[in-house]
Amino acid sequence: MGDFRANKHPMIRLDFANSLLRSPAACLFLLLAFTCSGAAQEFATGQIIEKVAARKDEKQSYALYLPASYTPAKRFPIIYAFDPGARGVLPVERFREAAEKYSYIVVGSNNSRNGPEVKLSEIISALLEDTQARLAIDTNRVYTTGFSGGARVAGLIAFSLKGQIAGVIGCGAGFPSQGKPTKDLPFAYYGIAGSDDFNLTEVRQLTRTLGSLGATVHFAVFEGDHVWPPAAFCTEAIEWMELQAMKSRRRERDDKLIAELLIQQSERLRADEAAKKTFDVYLKADALAKDFQGLANVAEFAARAEQLKNAKEVKEGFRQEKAGEQLEQKTLQEFYGLRERMKTEELRTAVLGELRSFLTGLRKDSESIAPTGKRSIARRALASFWVSLMEESAQLRFQKKHSETAATLTLAAEIRPDNPQLFFGIARAQALARNRKDALEALKKAVEKGFTNLDELKTNADLETVRGEAAYKQLIETLSKKNANASGASNSGGSHEQ
Repeated sequence: MGDFRANKHPMIRLDFANSLLRSPAACLFLLLAFTCSGAAQEFATGQIIEKVAARKDEKQSYALYLPASYTPAKRFPIIYAFDPGARGVLPVERFREAAEKYSYIVVGSNNSRNGPEVKLSEIISALLEDTQARLAIDTNRVYTTGFSGGARVAGLIAFSLKGQIAGVIGCGAGFPSQGKPTKDLPFAYYGIAGSDDFNLTEVRQLTRTLGSLGATVHFAVFEGDHVWPPAAFCTEAIEWMELQAMKSRRRERDDKLIAELLIQQSERLRADEAAKKTFDVYLKADALAKDFQGLANVAEFAARAEQLKNAKEVKEGFRQEKAGEQLEQKTLQEFYGLRERMKTEELRTAVLGELRSFLTGLRKDSESIAPTGKRSIARRALASFWVSLMEESAQLRFQKKHSETAATLTLAAEIRPDNPQLFFGIARAQALARNRKDALEALKKAVEKGFTNLDELKTNADLETVRGEAAYKQLIETLSKKNANASGASNSGGSHEQ
């Protein structure tokens, strides 16, 4: 599935990062960066700093968190974080709790993002050089993390700096195309994804493969879709890295911490036993035995995993996982097969109806109240299709194929029919294609579904072809009144509260 999905999700490809691995000079620079020292105290501790400009290039910046215990007199582990939208502060916020508890420095790049023109090697070089010069870093405990395309960046750095990165926390995506699962993986890997994340299967299959090869690996799932994990899960990932650091002697052994984490994990296992969740008990016992091996007596958990390995419930759990993966793959192939057939002019109208029916069925499954596997597969598939259609529409817009852009966005509306920004985008594309009637109809839907940006409606250059239309002027008047009424109600409510 990995290759199939990669071909359909340009948003999360890292072709633009190939230069990092192809450039020996860049890699050598990065390796040398880790020998820098001489940090001085210049930042506040115990609070998030949203933007620190690099000394040598102010265009390069990062969000920063230093734990309250930070002092230049000591060296601290650091985690470099990469978001697909260059939102450096977001992962810093998620890892802040763990950073404070375990005395980590957290750095989130404000420049690294998805896109074909991103100069990744320059961004990473500037980030490492500046932080190594200004912060007191324990070079034995350097970690990377990222979400979606940022997860691939985190992995790319770890593969490039072989042996220099202690661990990678990959959120919502697996390895970059340049990184291959191997037995001698040079870093510990913690894969994590939301239960409805369209990349869940990819991450799960990667960790499964790494585990079969004997690599140091852990897999976790949280309730959610394609987003950064909640803070509690980020803390668990750091705790796992702490255990692996003790095993590899990158940090001193802490018997108290080992005991606390062992109790914490075993209590979760006991809770699943009480709830008679046999499959979950097996997974937790197996992971616990591996995670704490060499640090504590885990014979009890290893025996429990061995005992349950051939249990009917465990075999059924794996069967359902495999069946779910196969259904997801089939669903993806059906969608992209229909999209391919739509390229044939004589089939377009018939296939469009078939595709709409297909998406409507999936949306119905995704809206089910019961948390079933079918619901999760539908949600993951729809999110996958949404990303694909957004990327396709962006490319078509860049190529000035405005009618095709509108058609692609209209199809996306079958996935998110209540998204006002989507209908505004359709209106812009139709207006540029000079389809005035369709543009005005899309604008009307956008306003009906909650579009409130009056200035955007008045000034967006893409709408120039419909500005003289009576229906457009009526929408301006309607939205002006709507916003005025909303403002009046808000002011009234504020006065009443006072």
